[in-house]
Amino acid sequence: MGMRITTNMIRRNYTNNLMQNIGGLEKARKQVETGRRFQWSYEDPSAAAKGMILERRNARTADYINTVKNGQKWIDSQSDILSDLSKYANQIDESEFTAAMNDPAGTVGRDAFAQNLRELQNSLVKALNTQYGDTFLMAGTDGRNVPFDLKEDGTLLYQGKDVNDAAAMDPLKNQKLYVDVGFGLTFYPETEGEHAGEIVPSSAFDMAFPGILAVGSGTTQVEVPGKGTMELSNNIIVLAGQMADALTAEEFDRDLCNALWDQFKAGREDLQDQFARVGTKAQLLENTLSRLETDEQNIKEQYMDAVGIEPALAITNESYAMYSYNAALKIGTSLLGNSLLDFMK
Repeated sequence: MGMRITTNMIRRNYTNNLMQNIGGLEKARKQVETGRRFQWSYEDPSAAAKGMILERRNARTADYINTVKNGQKWIDSQSDILSDLSKYANQIDESEFTAAMNDPAGTVGRDAFAQNLRELQNSLVKALNTQYGDTFLMAGTDGRNVPFDLKEDGTLLYQGKDVNDAAAMDPLKNQKLYVDVGFGLTFYPETEGEHAGEIVPSSAFDMAFPGILAVGSGTTQVEVPGKGTMELSNNIIVLAGQMADALTAEEFDRDLCNALWDQFKAGREDLQDQFARVGTKAQLLENTLSRLETDEQNIKEQYMDAVGIEPALAITNESYAMYSYNAALKIGTSLLGNSLLDFMK
């Protein structure tokens, strides 16, 4: 005897199948919207676990990339400051002081050139006190405070200490400001002695540029004809002021001016060497950014393999699900009342 199929059974089965079609359509839509094969981890626990790991790696890599890009802007700004310093130093050496030493106007001419030297001296200080946001770029690790302070008596302070004091400047010249850019940040163990707990230099990037490195520190004993041995500053800002003072002295001393000039030129050459320091950092960041962007792309590809779905396939699935749903609605016109079908539409 055959099984009797009632109208209610047909309607109930149809309604269940229609709900499944609606669920399939919603799933297909979610795949298009999110780019994921599934929305809940229980649907594919292994792929979901791998996806979570890759998401964390991708977020960490994105942070590194952002840090490197900010670091590039920081280093570029430091390079711009060095360019300004070099420009002012060249103007002092090649234009102002050269002209002053050979000016036929004598005292009057030298006074004018001395004034220009003092203006350029102040320009050097202002360039070194440039800020990036609210941080002083050339302040080593003390970026919240103005690094250089030129006193009226010609004394130049760096982080509150006389730049001619070599002993005070030595630790300031070696200040480091490390940031994590994906080199595997690590610290020395507590048993490492004087470096205990410090960051291993090779595991991070040093953002600091102590400005005193650019303009010199300490003093040098120099033989000056007629004056014997003199202690001359190694700092080009201090020397610029002393050169201006020598030009306006009551008794013009050409030998002293030449000694100061030679010392200044040596400091200017040291300044040029600092471009290599910044250039090396800039190249390191460029290489690091390239590596990180490659890592980011690889992570995204691994993520797509683990939990993703190709956009074309997702759209095809949605189109097929929509077709199935609409077909089911048309078939239902002979099974269900118009009011329910209208609601489903």
